Amino acid sequence: MQKGIVATVLVLLLLAPAAHSQKIETEPPGITPQLSNPLAVSLALNPGLLIPLDEDGEYYKVGGNISITGTISLPFFPPLFIPVQGGYSIIPVHFDTALSALSIGAGAGIGYNVLPKLRIQGWATGGYFYSFLNDKSGPSGGNPFISAGAGVSFALGRSLGMGFNASYINYLGLYNGLGVSLSTTYHMGRGAQAYPGAGSFAPEALLVDGPLQIHDVAFEDVFPMFFKYYDDHPVGTAVLTNPSRDTIDNLKVTLFIKQYMDNPKQCPSETVIGKQQDLSFDLTALFTERVLEITETTKVSAEITFEYTVGGDKYRESHIETVRILDRNAITWDDDRKAAVFVTTKDPTVLTFSKNIASLIEGSGSKAINHNLRMAMAFYQALSLYGLSYIIDPTTPYKDYSKNKTAVDFLQFPRQTFQYKAGDCDDLTILYSSLLESIGIETAFITIPGHIFMAFSLDLTPEEARKAFYRDDDLIYMDGSSWIPVEITELKGGFLNAWQTGAREWREATSKEQEGFFPTHAAWKVYEPVGLPDEGVNIVLPSSDRIINSYLQELLNFVDREIYPQVREVEDQIKRYGSSPRMLNKLGVLYARYGKNEEAEEQFEKALAKDRYYVPALVNLGNIYYLDRDFKNAKNYYERAYNVEPSNSAALLAVARVNHDLENYRLAEQLYAQLKTRSPILAERYSYLEMRGEEAARASAVGRVKETVVWDE
Repeated sequence: MQKGIVATVLVLLLLAPAAHSQKIETEPPGITPQLSNPLAVSLALNPGLLIPLDEDGEYYKVGGNISITGTISLPFFPPLFIPVQGGYSIIPVHFDTALSALSIGAGAGIGYNVLPKLRIQGWATGGYFYSFLNDKSGPSGGNPFISAGAGVSFALGRSLGMGFNASYINYLGLYNGLGVSLSTTYHMGRGAQAYPGAGSFAPEALLVDGPLQIHDVAFEDVFPMFFKYYDDHPVGTAVLTNPSRDTIDNLKVTLFIKQYMDNPKQCPSETVIGKQQDLSFDLTALFTERVLEITETTKVSAEITFEYTVGGDKYRESHIETVRILDRNAITWDDDRKAAVFVTTKDPTVLTFSKNIASLIEGSGSKAINHNLRMAMAFYQALSLYGLSYIIDPTTPYKDYSKNKTAVDFLQFPRQTFQYKAGDCDDLTILYSSLLESIGIETAFITIPGHIFMAFSLDLTPEEARKAFYRDDDLIYMDGSSWIPVEITELKGGFLNAWQTGAREWREATSKEQEGFFPTHAAWKVYEPVGLPDEGVNIVLPSSDRIINSYLQELLNFVDREIYPQVREVEDQIKRYGSSPRMLNKLGVLYARYGKNEEAEEQFEKALAKDRYYVPALVNLGNIYYLDRDFKNAKNYYERAYNVEPSNSAALLAVARVNHDLENYRLAEQLYAQLKTRSPILAERYSYLEMRGEEAARASAVGRVKETVVWDE
């Protein structure tokens, strides 16, 4: 019997480490335990029976025992504990009396969790006992005793446990027997659960079932397109309550959604919760691009884990919630800037279209016309030739959904609009904006009641734009920049019609103070653009001839629309007041601004015929030669103008530029230094004149000033 009990104890102790190892392996993914092994103290009350073994059965009957065991777990190796035990046994004797024994002893034990609340343990103790017969009919005395046992216990709560123990006890020279007992354990250390029997300790490095309570967890629907946004903006909220009289320290809250996050995301929160206080906090998530593969609304599990310290003891607890992730095209219109996430400038399909069209028309048409305007015009005409159509989405029309700020709309990626060859006003606006942004032209969203369209920047100040465009009320002036509004849904009517329609809608909305203007670059600072993870779609571009012819015709329409009313006005003034050099020069500048260089040259020559020293005409005639890359003749006219009026900013800039192009860098730098004093704004625009070689070429290309001139009126 003694050998059987010892063997049982050994088997339990050998199996226990494996159970503990398995527990550690099942830690939540992405969480590395931070070991914290506080000293745990418990008291156990153990009432039970004593059954005599071997020859002692001839002298003794089944008796009773009650003991109190105090245990201390060891911080350096938590499974190990030290039991200190005091007990009283009463053992009936066959001679109508009973033997009493008082004992005290200590030893060592080891225990492990096999389940979160189920624990096994084994121990061995030794000490001293004192015995006597209750009727005082025999001698009394003491001797050492030894004991070994094993037990199983179940935690009823953070401080209370119940269990069953079996042990072998030998009062040397007096009695040996088997003890069985029930035990009730109370754990007095904060931060670890109680385990009854011979010992108790915190079996895991981070303890569970602590005082902190989580409630009022609320998740918003997750929009895949904003997966970058959720890194520092809340996807949900929750409240933690500390009902205890102890302060919570070192709080750390993380959120983890297994399928769509690589690691748990630490949420911003306070690290301390006072006694009986609440803490509200935001839940944030760093999603991966896998969320962009979701094409139908789905539900996933979200694990909220909170670690904290109470009185030096560390806890880790988890809470599971269900989160709904919408499809990748979903959006709400509570913030009109959100549409910027769909403006994907690096999408392969967008780049294929924009780069091909831009290279095709770069050398076509007059470069005197604003570069951004020419590109926007060409892209618009090409989209029309591509067969793109405006079709209102019957299920989620922008007109209705923009009024309901919580309704979920369906927006297309530019790639999808190319593929479908159709879209709502928001889809077409996003596509057109993506094309222009992909070649460096800034765009903006314009919202009016029930509708969205766009505008693009001319890279001109309002003053410059008013000089360059006759119908300046068709432009938008915003924060020192000039923009052209475009009603992209007017695809069949041509670019100029779309421009006029957009300008009219803008004027009507501003008159009622119902307009919204949202530059894409500013919106990107909050809602970063997101591209589809899969490859682009193959698109078939219209033929080059069709694109060039359509673009040139629209460009000619624009020039005619702009120039002839102005020409008539100037010619009327010449008829009324005479052909002075100033009026002839003004007419020449008008022709030059729209690329009609032959007509412009004729007027400048007429002005110089009346006054050979008229500086504006000298500068402007030099500009004609400069644009034709005839630097020798350009330099001649520029220097004549500079010698007549060295303080003239246009002449000063012109002679500096031509010398820079002829690589007379020292003279160009001296002239540019004078320009910075005379006209700092003009000097800043042509800052490449302070540079040389490739550096200067890159700077002038970035500023798009290499092929522009300043016309002197």
